[in-house]
Amino acid sequence: MKKITFLFPIAAIFISIVSIHTFAGEDVENDKPSWQRDPLVLEVVLQKQYIDGSMEQETKEQTVWSLEDFWAGYADWTVMEQEEGRVVFQKKINDLSPTVKQNGYFGLDENNVLSIFDGKPENDNVIKAFYQINVEKLESYRMDQLEKGIKINKKDTFDNVMETFKEFASSEPVND
Repeated sequence: MKKITFLFPIAAIFISIVSIHTFAGEDVENDKPSWQRDPLVLEVVLQKQYIDGSMEQETKEQTVWSLEDFWAGYADWTVMEQEEGRVVFQKKINDLSPTVKQNGYFGLDENNVLSIFDGKPENDNVIKAFYQINVEKLESYRMDQLEKGIKINKKDTFDNVMETFKEFASSEPVND
């Protein structure tokens, strides 16, 4: 009987301490502003800028429980814009966009500007314009290549065409 009598006060003290800490924790939690209790929900815009001038953009809603973890998750992105509830990140991709890899062609537009087209140049669907070419300096086989379109399916092709035709540029790069 002495053991039970001795354990009862200890159990009562333990329950009291746990209750006080639990109650105090709830008070502290309720005293916090909602932005400290609730997760932050952000609109996150991810822009991928490819070497061919194409940009892909994805918008998503993200629940943020830890700002440190959130920023670490985008360590290799550049913040382009930040406002309440919204962050825009951009990343430069040293490769061709999927669209250009699939259906991109180099050619000349109606002003003899070296351009990337979505499809053959005769479709006039320019994705990105680079610089005007002095067609009088071009060898006939190079002019034929550009009129037919030079298929771009890998980065090396892109780099080679840009380098090859740079010497025939007659003006500064085109800003589109």
